[in-house]
Amino acid sequence: MQSYINHLLSDIAEACREERPETYSSASAENDVEAVERYFEEVERWLENEPEHDFSYYSGLQKEQFPPAEKLTDEQMESVSLAFEKLLFTWNIGVEMPEKLPAPQKYNLLVSVLERKVAIVENGFETIEFCSYDPPSCPFNEWCTCKELGLKDHYDDDGEDVDPDSIPF
Repeated sequence: MQSYINHLLSDIAEACREERPETYSSASAENDVEAVERYFEEVERWLENEPEHDFSYYSGLQKEQFPPAEKLTDEQMESVSLAFEKLLFTWNIGVEMPEKLPAPQKYNLLVSVLERKVAIVENGFETIEFCSYDPPSCPFNEWCTCKELGLKDHYDDDGEDVDPDSIPF
């Protein structure tokens, strides 16, 4: 399996977006106003339009290329996850996950990004959050970051929520 993982790591590295020149630098002859206008045009597109394509469209990688977590060692999942996070970073995409999330959960969530529609931005960063801040339905289970926000106190033992006006935000 390790030889396949090595090949997969190579495919992930090839899917990284090539380094682009900065969209604006003081050394360029570009006018500040033009740079700001391009930035706001991108923000307007982001606000007004749903993303058209999933991440596999941009990266060329398919979910089927990634072995099931149960066939991999923790070390293999960690190396693929790290490479995948670097890949996302080259596309100005970040993911929000708890640091202590077990390797299989992290691996599966990262691979699921391939099927998510994402906005590719040139200015700034798109962040993917897996948690909807509803502890009973959180994909992180006991590693849920919602609990750190004090939301667990706003739910009954049977998972029914209480008065939404009592939630701190």
